[in-house]
Amino acid sequence: MSLIALPAAREPDGAVHAFLVDLEHSNRSPHTRRAYASDLASFNRYYTGPLGGITPEVLRGYFSTLAGLSPSTRARKQAALASFLGWAFEQDLIDSNPMGKVSRVKIEPPQPRGIAPKLVEKVLAAIPSKKKRDRLLFRLIYETGMRAGEALQLYVEDLDLSRDDERIRVVGKGGKGRTILLDNPALVKQLQAYLKETGYKQGALFRAEKNHRGGALRYHSARELWEGYCNKEGVECTLHQLRHTHATELVNDDVPLETIRRRLGHRNMQTTLRYAEQLDKTSDTQMREWRRRRG
Repeated sequence: MSLIALPAAREPDGAVHAFLVDLEHSNRSPHTRRAYASDLASFNRYYTGPLGGITPEVLRGYFSTLAGLSPSTRARKQAALASFLGWAFEQDLIDSNPMGKVSRVKIEPPQPRGIAPKLVEKVLAAIPSKKKRDRLLFRLIYETGMRAGEALQLYVEDLDLSRDDERIRVVGKGGKGRTILLDNPALVKQLQAYLKETGYKQGALFRAEKNHRGGALRYHSARELWEGYCNKEGVECTLHQLRHTHATELVNDDVPLETIRRRLGHRNMQTTLRYAEQLDKTSDTQMREWRRRRG
């Protein structure tokens, strides 16, 4: 019996299907669910036995077939299996979690890779004026530092455009919500003009179809659009680098790290500190302030 065909909790649905449904119920992002589904399907092609037959040896054999992939990809596939097997153990579908006896791929945390703000502005300025959705989407990601996936999940109902206190409610990783202040009046006006032109009163803020009746724009499509605009201007910048660039600007402008952490939705300060560690200017400023206080 294949892994996916195995009943979960003694019901007809397969264990993997039930796991993915639980991920959706726990507000895991569509991008995460698709990645997990793909990685688990890959394992299912390698291993066709029962769920209870997955041993550390089986896992090591499978992971050995991934040796040619990048460390980050191998780590992601391991994480997908670890999450699934941990869930299966909690559901009493397996007697123990075999991932506990398998060494995990260790990768260094990625270093922030912001680019010069003037290059971002160059690309944003080159987006045709008629492409109002694209102009707003990429401007919003850049000026708020939100993840692209967070922006694409925004609904009109998440907007609070109270005058002089405009905010957006964002659902981040793990379903954790936060509020981001829209502190740029020009961005607020751009957002208001977009809503007026599209007539959106509810539902997805950034939609796929030209007739404005489609579902939310998908991450893959947004990434391709951004890459296309960058290529036309000869600028190398990934979609996620917009977030890095915003964070780097905040650090350069001496915004407190705790404020930056909250704005970006980082779970812990260590992630935010990676931006500060790359910048001598911030540490120099703090040292001068300390020296002045010492007097």
